[in-house]
Amino acid sequence: MILGSGVKKVLLTGGAGFIGSHVVELLAPQGYEITIVDNLSNGQLSYIEAYLSRPNVRFVEGDVADADLVDKLMVGQDLVWHLAANTDIIGSHDQPQRDLKDCTIATFTVLNGMRKAGVRNLLFSSTGAVYGNLCIDDYVNESAGPLLPVSSYGAGKVASEAFIASFCHVYGLRAWMYRFGNVLGARMTHGVIFDFLRRLRENPKELLILGDGRQEKNYFLVEECISGMAYGFREIALTDADPCIVLNLGTTTVTRVVDLAAIVVREMGLTDAKLKIQGAPRAWPGDQPRVHFSVDQMSARGWKAKKSSDEAVTIAVQRMLDKPGSREFVV
Repeated sequence: MILGSGVKKVLLTGGAGFIGSHVVELLAPQGYEITIVDNLSNGQLSYIEAYLSRPNVRFVEGDVADADLVDKLMVGQDLVWHLAANTDIIGSHDQPQRDLKDCTIATFTVLNGMRKAGVRNLLFSSTGAVYGNLCIDDYVNESAGPLLPVSSYGAGKVASEAFIASFCHVYGLRAWMYRFGNVLGARMTHGVIFDFLRRLRENPKELLILGDGRQEKNYFLVEECISGMAYGFREIALTDADPCIVLNLGTTTVTRVVDLAAIVVREMGLTDAKLKIQGAPRAWPGDQPRVHFSVDQMSARGWKAKKSSDEAVTIAVQRMLDKPGSREFVV
């Protein structure tokens, strides 16, 4: 049992999205009673359709910022796995209010619902975006600060972390907060791999790489992300004195954007495609061109990603291309 034997009922926010649908894929066969709430702004019902006929899976289309809805769904839950957020960092440049509503307000609504229903346990998906420019050149750990994000998405997650910590200390909640690297796998709807595949389908002769070509980031597979979150929940006990914890989650390696592009070109069989570097300092407003962080806290507690960043990229590209055998989970 991925969450241990003490959990039977899980409220999963954002459960029809990229990561959330994989959580359903892992939890449903193990018999957990899962209530999924998703407004389908990022997710798709087709991602979880195969599981909706199971008696232990319930889907509710709705917004996590809707307090009345969240309060009703919260009753009787053992754990909240909170993934709902606006994950389109580029798109939020023109709609920063989405990050306020879908990240911060939604998280506050979940916390307040937990407080009123007496639900204590929370798994929260934060992000390496909270580190802003701190992680461009140096590897940072969870104590790095001050946290000055360069995107409204990162700002929404910083605010969410703050509210979570306050509710844990004031109302007795327990929270495991994870700052992710870049999570990869099947069913991605945006991100560098998604963009590169689209561009090469439009023009198989040339691939434009935004930015200066020096970008490098920590990439890891979605099932490893889920495994790491569940591992921390099972193995790290929280107390009244320390009711919440922040943990970086990812691999110990990074992948350069030019190497990522080469992997996409190779897996698509486009050996003649030329790489073209745009040359701008940042690919878009709010971009973190290089993300370096330490995962020593999770490693010290016995968890490590099985695949390197380059390996995760290769597997994810193969899954997006639906290559035979690529969908088998590595955990």
